[in-house]
Amino acid sequence: MGRAEEVRAAWGAGKTSAVHVDARDTERVAGLAEGADLLVNAVIPEWDDPLMRAALKAKTHYLDMATRVEGGTIDDGYLLQIALDDDFRAIGRTALIHTGMTPGVTNTLTAIGYEEMERCEAVRIKAGSCFKSEVPIQVWSQETYYIDSQTPTLYFDDGKFLRAEPFAGWEYVDFPAPVGRIPAVLHEHEECSTLPRFLPKLGEKGLKHLDFKLAGGEEGMKKAKILVETGIASPIPRNIRGQEVRPIDVLVSVLPPSASKEEIARLATEGRIIDEGVYLIELFAREGEPATESFYVFPPNIQKVTELIPGANRISYGTSTPAAIYAGYLLDGTITQRGVLPPEGLTREVRLSYVEDLKRAGLRIARRSTRWL
Repeated sequence: MGRAEEVRAAWGAGKTSAVHVDARDTERVAGLAEGADLLVNAVIPEWDDPLMRAALKAKTHYLDMATRVEGGTIDDGYLLQIALDDDFRAIGRTALIHTGMTPGVTNTLTAIGYEEMERCEAVRIKAGSCFKSEVPIQVWSQETYYIDSQTPTLYFDDGKFLRAEPFAGWEYVDFPAPVGRIPAVLHEHEECSTLPRFLPKLGEKGLKHLDFKLAGGEEGMKKAKILVETGIASPIPRNIRGQEVRPIDVLVSVLPPSASKEEIARLATEGRIIDEGVYLIELFAREGEPATESFYVFPPNIQKVTELIPGANRISYGTSTPAAIYAGYLLDGTITQRGVLPPEGLTREVRLSYVEDLKRAGLRIARRSTRWL
């Protein structure tokens, strides 16, 4: 509640209030949302289903940034979400899912490139980062990261949804500066669930393969792999001295808490925190040839972000800003489609406007096209 009150005071413009509520309590959340136009879900993705049902009860639009179902996979979560499509259509509302950076911006750009190609056999998405800090900073949910990391990774190949072992597909990728050459591995992510289902609606173009890889510092990747393989990050309860304990809860509880936002802002301003990232989306007309269309997304680094929101970071800004733009589109009527949709399911006009708004918000987007003679 303390953080919620702080945000309300700083950004609420006198129009907001902070309330403590269990996000899984559909009835209570629906009561709080009554009369609202939009319910924004920014909690852990395991709670998507009760919050979507709360939006339905309150007859509001709904928006989230990620998907999962407790005890299941991202794809399980998506299938629960899309099952509510008719319900949202019936109340004349939109449930826009996966609206952060990745998934979100990645889906939007993939759809833009795909619909302009005559043929597209493969899509490969990679998220790269370079992070160093003198103080602890938890830039996103460590519980979500470790659960995703140990889930057999969904990918699409030869027209089928398949799964690979965690940390499979290790390769070194040369990202643009300042990220540089770092290892990348297959990683459980929403793009692999929705893009193979929605891209063909923009035209059948021979899509055979789609995957997502997460890239980062080699030492950190190897440590995460060890934690997963030894079971220390497992979400499955174990009986320890007569008590049921999830190892991941112990792991997350002993991780050092983030430094104060004041200290983070000071160190970032002094250049003592490095937080850089780049997202690469490649579309291949034919497997085995160079990418036909490539998009590069550079969110503002922590130095730039902290000028806008002291103590924030690249991940928080790069996830919340794209979501906020789409939220605005739901509220002002720019998005008129109804039902449950990921960004690639929106119209081309909406997606192109969104890219321009992303650039105005400080996200740099570059594109490279290769044409064969």
